[in-house]
Amino acid sequence: MTCSADLPADETSLAADLQLQDVPAEAAQLGSLRDQLAAWAVGAGLSAGRIQDLLLAAYEAMANVVVHAYPGRIGTLTLHARRAGDAVIVIIRDRGQWQPVPRSSLLGGRGLPLIHTLADEALVETGGSGTTVTTTWTCEARQGP
Repeated sequence: MTCSADLPADETSLAADLQLQDVPAEAAQLGSLRDQLAAWAVGAGLSAGRIQDLLLAAYEAMANVVVHAYPGRIGTLTLHARRAGDAVIVIIRDRGQWQPVPRSSLLGGRGLPLIHTLADEALVETGGSGTTVTTTWTCEARQGP
């Protein structure tokens, strides 16, 4: 992954953390969350191409919360993005219980593999207190003076 050429890769405070807590886990919220994450990612120094990868992975994780975490009710999700050294970390968390949804078409079931493909590292943890998806995007060290 590359960072913007004009920003040092070792800077740890390029952009303040983005922390959105207890957001209603509704499909109507996802566009706004994606837009806020996009603006944050620009400030964190990500290249345009990698921002698109990050946004798609995050959107898939948030959509999974909407579809799987709170069957029959509206729950909440937390979105936390931060720059730590040469990495960008995006965490999406819910407090629901993962529920598989019967697939009515061939389009379902590709979110988690897509997240794992787009991110440099992806960890999905599920348990009694919810699911946490942590994605990491490592910036290449800046070359030259």
